[in-house]
Amino acid sequence: MIKKITLTSILMLSISTITNAGDSTIKPMIQFGYDFGGKTLATVYNNYDGTTNIRAGSGVRLEAGAMVSSPQNPLELQFLVGYKFEGETASNGDVTWDSTPFTALVMFKNRRWKFGGGVTYHLNPYLSGSFSGYDRGEYFNDAVNDRYDDAIGGIAQVDYRATDNFAIGIRGTYIEYKLKNDSSVTANGSSIGFNFSYAFGEPSEFR
Repeated sequence: MIKKITLTSILMLSISTITNAGDSTIKPMIQFGYDFGGKTLATVYNNYDGTTNIRAGSGVRLEAGAMVSSPQNPLELQFLVGYKFEGETASNGDVTWDSTPFTALVMFKNRRWKFGGGVTYHLNPYLSGSFSGYDRGEYFNDAVNDRYDDAIGGIAQVDYRATDNFAIGIRGTYIEYKLKNDSSVTANGSSIGFNFSYAFGEPSEFR
C-alpha cells in the first residue's frame, strides 16, 4: 500500500508541475515491447517443438497514448493504454494469456536519456484455451478458463532517444495477479522487457 500511494503521489505532483508550465506540449505516441518472466501458468506440449511455457509476465505489448513535456522542465509524462498477450498454438488446440494495461509514467530527461517509472493497471487478465486429441489410444480434452482480478503494479523504465521521435528502452514491471474465484491462488507477473516507442508529429500546445 505504501508503494502504491507513493507512486501515485509522485505522478500527481509531476502532472501539476508540467501542466502548469506555459510551454508544455503534448504528442501522440505508440510503443511496442516484449516482456520476459513471471510464473508459469500453462505448459504446451508440441510433438515438433517440445514444450512451451506461458508465463504471467511474458508477452507482446502494443500500446498507444500521449507524452506531455516542456523544453524548460526535465520531467516528461507518458500515458498509455494497450494490449498485452502471449499464446501458443498447436495442431490440436491453443492457449492465450492476455490483459489490457493502462500505464502512467514520469520520466526524467537527461540529454538523450530518460529515467523514470510509474504505475500500471491491468484489466481483465485472462488465461484461456483448450486441447483435444488422443494419447496412447485414450481421448483427452484439456481446457483452461482462468480469469484473474484486475491488478495494479509498479514500473521502472530507462529509454534512449535514438532520434527526436524514436526511442528504445528497457522496462521492469512488478505486479501480482489473484484468481477471481480463489484469491489464495496468485500468479507473479513481474517481468523485464524491451521497448520501441515513437512520438508523432509536431508538438501541440497543452492548455
